[in-house]
Amino acid sequence: MKILKPVKALIAIVAILSATLANAAQTYAVMPDGEITFDVSTTGITRVSFTNDRIRRVVHGETDFEMTNDEATGDVFLRFVGIDPHNETGYFVTERGITIGYTLLPKEEAVPPILITINGLEDQTVPQNNGGDFGASVGFSDSVATAMADIVRSVAAEYVLGREVPSGRDGRRIKSKKGDGWIADVRIAVAGEDGRLVREQDYYKPGVLAIWIAQSQLGPNERTWFIVVRGN
Repeated sequence: MKILKPVKALIAIVAILSATLANAAQTYAVMPDGEITFDVSTTGITRVSFTNDRIRRVVHGETDFEMTNDEATGDVFLRFVGIDPHNETGYFVTERGITIGYTLLPKEEAVPPILITINGLEDQTVPQNNGGDFGASVGFSDSVATAMADIVRSVAAEYVLGREVPSGRDGRRIKSKKGDGWIADVRIAVAGEDGRLVREQDYYKPGVLAIWIAQSQLGPNERTWFIVVRGN
């Protein structure tokens, strides 16, 4: 889980990159609670921007991308820091309290910025002090992100790492651990005969603070661990 940090000199780098891409952009129109799929660069920096809203936070599981937010514009900048690129999923949560699911498709080349328009917002105003579906305590706070990472790391070390995945139905709860203001459920994800991609949005619902998936891509009839941390 990477922590979102304030933009500093990164803005100048992105400006240069944007200039080399001329006026090209990956443009999307999506309804609230919709989903989009877009290319993201593994060799440079990719900008994600909403044309009629601002990104307040990004919710995701384990990721190979460092994500940096510009507090002035609400844009998010992604930089690949992993080794083996693979598709990733997560959610953008906006200042209006709208959630948009996303899938990142890594490309070994520079890609245009992503410009997203949310349909049906012309008559809406951005609410003040809006906590969104996941609670006001979760945002671009380094301390909150660090706390979630520490919780997942601790629960995984206690119940997951080095253990064989048991049998059972998809989503079966194996263990629960309660802390100060949170509960972590250790569950299993199960693939069918064709395999599956285990996505965070498959298990998200209001009140969920973090999700960690041990193995996102499953082969036929394979199983994996995942951890859901929710508010208490």
